[in-house]
Amino acid sequence: MKEWATVDWTDSRAVWQFLMAQGWLVFALTLAAGIVLSMILKRAFRPLNRKLPHQVGTLLEKALLTLLWVFIVVHALRAVGFDLISVLGAAGVAGIAIGFAAQTVLSNLISGIFIMSERSIRLGDYVSTGGISGTVESVNLLSVTLRQTDNARVRIPCETLVKEPVVNLTGDTLRRCDFDLGVDYASDLEHVRRVILKVIDEQPLLATNPAPAVLFVGFGDSSLNLHIGAWCKTEDYHAARFAFGKAILDAFAVEKINIPFPVRTILKSNAN
Repeated sequence: MKEWATVDWTDSRAVWQFLMAQGWLVFALTLAAGIVLSMILKRAFRPLNRKLPHQVGTLLEKALLTLLWVFIVVHALRAVGFDLISVLGAAGVAGIAIGFAAQTVLSNLISGIFIMSERSIRLGDYVSTGGISGTVESVNLLSVTLRQTDNARVRIPCETLVKEPVVNLTGDTLRRCDFDLGVDYASDLEHVRRVILKVIDEQPLLATNPAPAVLFVGFGDSSLNLHIGAWCKTEDYHAARFAFGKAILDAFAVEKINIPFPVRTILKSNAN
């Protein structure tokens, strides 16, 4: 501070010599160089951002800009006599503690990059993982946000999505409407099959290509069990499934095909 007080600030030459001697000129030039290099780096990243997923390109750009400015600031402060490296070295113990705490963040960050690179999860997809289902509302570097059917929002760390199986129910343009049902033991299975296929053929939201499935899966306690499935457009799934189920019930009622209720026999003991 005494050196600053001895300078004649009305003498431009004296001020210039003082700033040169104290390293402030180098400080200013170093910061100016950092601004120019930042602008060059941002322009260089524009073509790369068109090829990479938006958030991945943004992350790489920010990471390089951060490294650049760390380098610039360290050298600028050193020019005026402030050794930031020595200060950071003295705080090494705290840095180790922070490093351990940041492991989870780093793991989620790397996982987020993998998810964005694979593009297996997109905005608007309906996914299920770890017993949680919902529509993907946002895909970030550290987490993915799902909106459930009751409008609740669930934040899932990216690391969890990499470790756990994820079912993307809307990952394709087609989705299959599946039903498991049973018919009376007195039913003609071939007749039942023809009735179901006719229902599928008459449904405007269901497709006949790929071929629908009508499968016999086993003998139940009170019914012959079938598994049926027909394809529809993913966006029509809920409407198609409702119409499909209603049409089966209506057709079974017309054709006198019975869907039996489970029969339970209760034995009543006579007390003496």
